[in-house]
Amino acid sequence: MLEERITMMELTEAIKKQKNGKAPGLDGIPAEMYKTLQDSLSNTLLEVVNEVLMEAKIPKSWMEAYIALILKEDTDLQIKNYRPISLLNSDYKIFASIMAERLKRFLNQFIHIDQIKDNMRINLNTLEYYEAHPEKQMALIFLDAQKAFDNVNWKFMLAQMEEMDFGERFIKMIKTL
Repeated sequence: MLEERITMMELTEAIKKQKNGKAPGLDGIPAEMYKTLQDSLSNTLLEVVNEVLMEAKIPKSWMEAYIALILKEDTDLQIKNYRPISLLNSDYKIFASIMAERLKRFLNQFIHIDQIKDNMRINLNTLEYYEAHPEKQMALIFLDAQKAFDNVNWKFMLAQMEEMDFGERFIKMIKTL
């Protein structure tokens, strides 16, 4: 599923999902161009994304980005109050959108929807209980996994991906990123 050739339908859906008015990456090509010229560009773009997928080699241009610093709301001008965003090329975003959609479908085999919904239900049940029993003391703790991505144990993650049979090319592509 993850390593099958990308279809024209997947490509068309991914192009359609791209947001208008977003800053483009280093190539300067906005998502609107892919939408407007879809009939002319789709066959070539489909060849490119399938070559990337089949060869598990990410183009150098997809690994480059403009980094822009965005000031968080209502904060002073200290550097810690800025968050960086990467402005990536639209063709990369289209490819990533296709792979994310595939990954979502693949993971549905392992993670049942109830496992996701249950957590929210527990939160709601807790709040409803508190409203019904205001005389009881309660403490809520919210954790912010700040910089969680930086703390991923990639060796473990890649081993799990192999164990779950994500596919050799897909894993190689993840390593490349």
